[in-house]
Amino acid sequence: MQSPITGKEMKLEMEATKLPFRKEEFEVMYHYYVCEESGERFTDDVLDTLNLNQVYNLYREKYGIPFPDEIRSIREQYGVSASKMSLILGFGANQYRLYETGEIPSVANGRLILAIKEPEDFIKQVKLSEHYLNEGEVAKIVQKAERIIQRNNNNIWNYQLTMQITHGESPSAYSGYCKLDFARVAKIISYFGQAFEVNKTKLNKLLFYADFGHYKRTGRSLTGLEYRAIQYGPVPAEYDKLYMKLQEDGLIAVSQKVVKDYTAEIFKGVVPVEEADFNGEELSVLERVRSSLGHLSTSDLVHISHEEFAWTANEKDRSLINYQDHAFHLQHFH
Repeated sequence: MQSPITGKEMKLEMEATKLPFRKEEFEVMYHYYVCEESGERFTDDVLDTLNLNQVYNLYREKYGIPFPDEIRSIREQYGVSASKMSLILGFGANQYRLYETGEIPSVANGRLILAIKEPEDFIKQVKLSEHYLNEGEVAKIVQKAERIIQRNNNNIWNYQLTMQITHGESPSAYSGYCKLDFARVAKIISYFGQAFEVNKTKLNKLLFYADFGHYKRTGRSLTGLEYRAIQYGPVPAEYDKLYMKLQEDGLIAVSQKVVKDYTAEIFKGVVPVEEADFNGEELSVLERVRSSLGHLSTSDLVHISHEEFAWTANEKDRSLINYQDHAFHLQHFH
């Protein structure tokens, strides 16, 4: 960004500071540009969004309020429109859609939305709203919810595996404030696989840089994956179970390849990447990772990941890595 005062390019800086929201203050990593000659600080729309997203993330996390992608996912699993969901929950006509597009619910509304993630609780809400719906609508919606219950009971292995990968938790600072999206992980594997072969260790590092790089720019991860610091660098916390599920769901294929004196697993996405799968910023991050890091050998990727504060601060205890604490300090993603 050029200085409005001198016309010269300004330096991007950041500092820990507190910003107010709903009569509280939340500490964020505040980003701004500095005009070196005048000392004045400036932000643009991109930095304003990044700074505010951090505040909203912390507020939602503190009060257990679901995030937009989670709110949308809860509705879509029942096959109802946003306006119909507003009716069922007793919200204003357009309120649920506003929540899906980023408006932050009250604590009470947020917890109600989280509660209906469970089909049994959603059925109760539908029956409480029978006077707003016709008999056919009630029957159709209840049947859909009952099928979800039956599907989970019939496929208990897959359900338990999903819970082990996500730890059954809502989005937090350890998931980059996003709901884990398995299909999106598979799409990213496809994206990288278009340019080069991807073995497990290399994939673990590329996913880390994609997720933390996107958080560095936007305050949200790309996939919702949690990462852990282990001996060989940062990796998806449950990566073996993750890749097992993706393979069982038919989203990726894994083959064996002899490399020198060992056999490597090569990962390839089955589902092609389409233009609508990622927005412009997401594609920019993926392309940056692919072009600047994808050409590196696996050993080189492991080496540079060991230079990241996200790894050095957590490796001793094999801890989960907090996006908010570490993404803004990435050294090998700009």
